[in-house]
Amino acid sequence: MTRISLSRFRLGALFGAAALAAAACGEDITLPDPVFENNIDTITLYALRGTEIQLSSAFDIVNDATVRTDLSQPFDFVFDIDPEGTPQLGAATLVGVTNAAGLIVSEEPFDQVLSAPEVEYESSEPFPIVEGMTLIGQSRGEDQACSLGPLPRYGKFLVLSIDATARSVTLQTLVNRNCGYRGLQPGLPEA
Repeated sequence: MTRISLSRFRLGALFGAAALAAAACGEDITLPDPVFENNIDTITLYALRGTEIQLSSAFDIVNDATVRTDLSQPFDFVFDIDPEGTPQLGAATLVGVTNAAGLIVSEEPFDQVLSAPEVEYESSEPFPIVEGMTLIGQSRGEDQACSLGPLPRYGKFLVLSIDATARSVTLQTLVNRNCGYRGLQPGLPEA
């Protein structure tokens, strides 16, 4: 690198660090314009235990996709049924994946959750789930292509059905794939 390019690199890194510090302190930062529209979808996940390995047991909020845990793809939360028969959703840390993803249970029904709250998301304990329950998820922060640094994405998830025989859960989802945006309504989100 030349001195000029190194100086520009340092200046860019300084501004990036300042933006992250402001975000960490709870100050407003200017987010880039949203690119992805929020859409409602339906997915099915299969328990980590007692199902075929090729079935998806995890969900990746960043890419709004179901994921197989055996393929070393990044993911944010997993579905399982514990030995007592309790279906549960939990952050990826439950299976040894270290990231900042987490979940919370919403007191509001799915349609009334308009924005992801600014709270600490649970990353170490799974949530027992029942049909009709709504959860809100925060994605991992690292390994993301956000112009302002590793900002999370958010989503909301409604438990539509649990099939004990197939060992599966069907979820209604709405994921906001725009870096740092918390809006959880259909369409192009606002900051």
